[in-house]
Amino acid sequence: MEVELTEILEALCQHAPFEEISDDPQLNDMAKEIEIQYLRAGSNVITPDSLNNTLYFIRSGAIENLSKEEKLIRRMNEGELFGYSSLLRGGKSSQFMRTIEDSLLYLIPARWFLKLYEENDTFSDFFELAREVRLRMAMDSQSSDVSLMTCPISSLLRRAPISIHKDENIRSAAQLMTEKHVSSLLITDNDELIGIITDRDLRTRAIAEGLSYDTPIADIMTSDPVIMDSQDYASEVVLKMMEKNVHHIPIIKNGQPIGVINTGDIVQKESHGSVYLISDIYRQNTIEGLQSISNKMTHTFTQLVVADANTQMIGNAMSHIGTAFVKRLLQLGEEKFGPAPIPYCFIALGSQAREEQTIKTDQDNALILSNKYNEEIHGAYFESLSDWVCQHLDKCGYTLCTGDIMASNTLWRQPLDVWKDNFSDWIQKPKAEALLRLSIFFDLRGVYGDKTLAKQLNQHIRNQAKQHPSFLTFMARNANQRKPPLGFFRQFVLDGEGKQSRTFNLKERGIAPIIDIVRVHALACGSDKLNTFERLEDIDAAGLLPDGRAKDLALALEMIAMVRIRHQKDQIEAGEVPNNHVNPEHLSSFEKRHLRDAFNIVERQQEFIKFRYAGKRS
Repeated sequence: MEVELTEILEALCQHAPFEEISDDPQLNDMAKEIEIQYLRAGSNVITPDSLNNTLYFIRSGAIENLSKEEKLIRRMNEGELFGYSSLLRGGKSSQFMRTIEDSLLYLIPARWFLKLYEENDTFSDFFELAREVRLRMAMDSQSSDVSLMTCPISSLLRRAPISIHKDENIRSAAQLMTEKHVSSLLITDNDELIGIITDRDLRTRAIAEGLSYDTPIADIMTSDPVIMDSQDYASEVVLKMMEKNVHHIPIIKNGQPIGVINTGDIVQKESHGSVYLISDIYRQNTIEGLQSISNKMTHTFTQLVVADANTQMIGNAMSHIGTAFVKRLLQLGEEKFGPAPIPYCFIALGSQAREEQTIKTDQDNALILSNKYNEEIHGAYFESLSDWVCQHLDKCGYTLCTGDIMASNTLWRQPLDVWKDNFSDWIQKPKAEALLRLSIFFDLRGVYGDKTLAKQLNQHIRNQAKQHPSFLTFMARNANQRKPPLGFFRQFVLDGEGKQSRTFNLKERGIAPIIDIVRVHALACGSDKLNTFERLEDIDAAGLLPDGRAKDLALALEMIAMVRIRHQKDQIEAGEVPNNHVNPEHLSSFEKRHLRDAFNIVERQQEFIKFRYAGKRS
């Protein structure tokens, strides 16, 4: 028996992480509980949705890691470990682990893995790094709407663009399209893109009109076509196609076309999911149709979480869906009440503006009107439109704001100059209590209408904020109002009531403080970004934080937000209404440990911001 234990320990300690902790006396006790298993090739060791309670060490043989759809993620050989990712999630498995040749495995009980993970930093650091690599590989293997919502357009391009000079005729264009098997041609003049022609254009503008085949292609092309940058998201292509009613979009890099995306490229990538949920939204002509689609959002949300999407991906996807509902309702509203008599811009506030929404949230929106606005002439129209849109957003799952920060409130439906005066007043004469309520207005994004109105207002805000340090002092004090739920000895402080008495609110006590901190720094450096992660990049570049602190905040936000998102996913799957109240007893040791670290980062940054923008005491 002693010989067998010695052999087990020697085999383990030839490989990381046991090699680094070989002098730990606990390993002898652990080895006594290790079981040995021999499996034939093709045997399932772990299956999706099963409960795993073992850390596996490959003594000999080989294992393949497969997704639920049985797509290969990676292969592992002698000396490697698996099963730890499910152990860190309470034992829940989401993938296949299968032998690809006859294999000998050591089965280490979960309790030993978790004990060493909690007590030994060297041991736990190994698995945290391994988990990052695993997650990156899993994300690379995804071909679902996770990648489509977040991958750059350039990754969908299948070939270089085919172009033709504007002086060539229709016959030459048709022959070139047939020869190259393409459905569109880019039209050039002196190597510059001036237009596009599609097979549909040939049918409707040339053949149907009886034009001579010698007609110059320039006579039927679409001049100044809609274009997009190669780093734009694939999801944005869908939005642009819907908005402009086009099916082909040239993709530009450094001013030159590098390809053309068409609807077929999108369809080939996926035929369902969040991107197509957006296209379905734009196809609806009734409120009932929009309501039926809103019921699918929880499925889309859980799909993204299960696919291991990070919080930026999920926030981007859910915010795009929310924006699509707003745009379609405004389009239907304009059909009902008639075209707008003057330019206006419907703006999203808060998480939707930052593109950080999760599952359905309440509304936060407003309306910027052209300075041509006349209350007597235009007031009734915009009141009717705003009320109608906000009420129907509520029917689509975006509940009415309890604080009445909505375009339906006259206070938040004003001409641009009035908005500028309001912000000047808030910034030049700051009042702590008022700014607590109004801080959401410092995250605003134009989502429909004349978006230059929103751009002008955001520029005004940036200019004013940089000129008035006392305003930043008040904002910094407010950023210290909501403290992370950590007490003495890094114990969690519970703040729930009633049924939630054993919980803390992750949004209020973790996510919101980071957003508040980052917003102050962003205003201080004049960042034009709205997303918190993107703001942190600008803040880091401006040197407002010591080296590494911006990255710390980004990691803390990702950790806290991911725990919240997974908690909400679990509630949905259990048939419960998702909320932000988390019971720490239900968290894995991994989550608890890293939440404490994240909250500690927030506490330190709150202290830093208090002195960074100390100003004069009042």
